[in-house]
Amino acid sequence: MSADDRATFRKALESDAELKKEFIKQKNLWAVSSSVGINEGVKGGFEADHFLFGLRNKKEQHLKSKRIQLRLNAYKVAAILMFGLLVGSIGYILNNNSQAINDEQVLYADTYVPKGEKSELTLPDGTHLIINADTRVRVPSNFSAQNRRLWIEGEAYFSVKHDRNHPFLVETPSINVEVLGTSFDLSCYADDEIVTTVLEEGSVRFSGANNVKINGAMLKPGETARYHKPSGVFKIQDTEEGTLASAWKNGQLKFKDMPFHILARKIERLYDVEIEIDDKLKFERYTGEINSETVWAVMNHFAIATPFNVETRGKQIKVTAKKNFK
Repeated sequence: MSADDRATFRKALESDAELKKEFIKQKNLWAVSSSVGINEGVKGGFEADHFLFGLRNKKEQHLKSKRIQLRLNAYKVAAILMFGLLVGSIGYILNNNSQAINDEQVLYADTYVPKGEKSELTLPDGTHLIINADTRVRVPSNFSAQNRRLWIEGEAYFSVKHDRNHPFLVETPSINVEVLGTSFDLSCYADDEIVTTVLEEGSVRFSGANNVKINGAMLKPGETARYHKPSGVFKIQDTEEGTLASAWKNGQLKFKDMPFHILARKIERLYDVEIEIDDKLKFERYTGEINSETVWAVMNHFAIATPFNVETRGKQIKVTAKKNFK
């Protein structure tokens, strides 16, 4: 690729937010894949042409669309296309990075799953994640079977490959979870006051919280831990039969006696909408489940149970109490 072509490509990245977002995503994914030997045969001579070629092919397949859909869905994209994009990305990085990258420098693959979607990730050690909407996962490039560590903000279901000699560390902004071989659901959204861990198999140990009593606390199968971030209160309880925690994996949203303002945040993530709730309604409680209904049908169901009005404008939903609401 010539210097003029590179300049044109850089301008395209700055003018097209979706293109830039996708390019950065592929750059970060390369950092992780290179650490486990996937790219050992790739030399620095590769250029951004591979990246552009992948996008050009996608455009030809979507001529009837008004714009290129660059958000890759992990359920639908073939591995060969992903590899092609990775090769193109590293070419651009090597040709445009003004600072030489030290072999010992740790890079991070910072992957975000947008609202309204979910994704899956298998790590080099065999650990598998199902990642819920509005979740960010950060994996260091030196991740390996001997160095098992990642950072998360949001929610994911972990199936951690067992390795007694190398614990798996999950870091969150408020609390850390150390596991050996475990299946568990961890919810740690930034706008939620409570971090919830539901353990199905194995065992986990907590650390890193602002409550020193939590450090070293163990969770056993069939137990749920809740950490209240503002107060530092930490509780472990038996998980209720037929737990609702990971129903989202199957496209469901189950809730029991849940305040409307908390339920609304979950609906926002599930459907990629924004909900404004009348203060009078925020603490109305609901029990039920959402399956394949549209968000408009869901809101109408709630409106039948509680007297309120629903106004919609695009992705904006406004909920106001009716005059006869008590």
